[in-house]
Amino acid sequence: MALGIGSKLDSVMARIRQATAERAAAAQSVKEPLPDAPDAKPLNPAEGRYLDSFEEERAKKMGLPSLAAPPPPGTDPAASAIPNNEATQAQKEQGWNAPQTTVAQTSKKGCAEATLTYLEQAGAEEAAPLTQQEAREKVRNKADTMSSSVKDRVNVNLDDGATPDEMGAMLGSMGIKVTNGFDECNTDALSSALKHGQMALAMVDSGALLNTTLAEGEKGPESGELHWLTIDGVNPGKSRGTDDDLYRVRDPVNGAYWVKASDLKKSIEQAQQKHGSGGVMTVQKDGTARTPEKREALAQANLERTQALGKGNGGASRRLSVSESS
Repeated sequence: MALGIGSKLDSVMARIRQATAERAAAAQSVKEPLPDAPDAKPLNPAEGRYLDSFEEERAKKMGLPSLAAPPPPGTDPAASAIPNNEATQAQKEQGWNAPQTTVAQTSKKGCAEATLTYLEQAGAEEAAPLTQQEAREKVRNKADTMSSSVKDRVNVNLDDGATPDEMGAMLGSMGIKVTNGFDECNTDALSSALKHGQMALAMVDSGALLNTTLAEGEKGPESGELHWLTIDGVNPGKSRGTDDDLYRVRDPVNGAYWVKASDLKKSIEQAQQKHGSGGVMTVQKDGTARTPEKREALAQANLERTQALGKGNGGASRRLSVSESS
């Protein structure tokens, strides 16, 4: 009898050890994108599952840090849950047809490619909207067929992220003009550009940006990696200036969310301090750049406006949990 009880206990303990190992493996597996889910983003590691695509506005989910900026002082929190985007109509008038979902990066250093894919979708002039896969393939093809004169100045390789120069060259090949570039967050210029129908790209420190959304005690490492974001929205603050404006970012790791101007500034300042690069470039569609020659010339011109952001390589990796580094 004693032998029988001992065998049963051994069997129970073995099953417990196996279950524990399986749970640990499941938690580890959601830290990186699944190879068969190119547009998936991880949810709470304890859930062990993925969301098929990014949502229009970030939903509140158990176990995830909140990435929505708090409502401006003196406003009704309920009314301010989703800020009004004052760039939308002007962007439509300028030919942008921005998709409702953010493009997720499909590799650890794919934030640049994902950002360009979103702009390719937004700026496409095909009768039917491009799918993410179609837009991604177009971006890849343009990177592979970059003109030799541009390649003499910058070697475009999206597999390991992208420098500001690589982004400028790629944007030119897509018929998109870089109108200005800053090594800081110039909120006056940024808000004005968005309200006049432009979009923007920002190179930030991924750790600094995430930490601005977390409470004390939940923050991760102070510094992350250089990371590319699209900025497609602005909501003016209560002051006459732009220092308290809100900006909507399209983050290839965390989806769409609103950030305060001060937080965006901080993430760019830290990118410059920690990595020697960072900043914002404003962009607009160039309807005259329709031939290969004109797009080559546009790419060359863009390179003159990306210098301010530095030479760093933007390629931040997967979504952070509170305890992880980038």
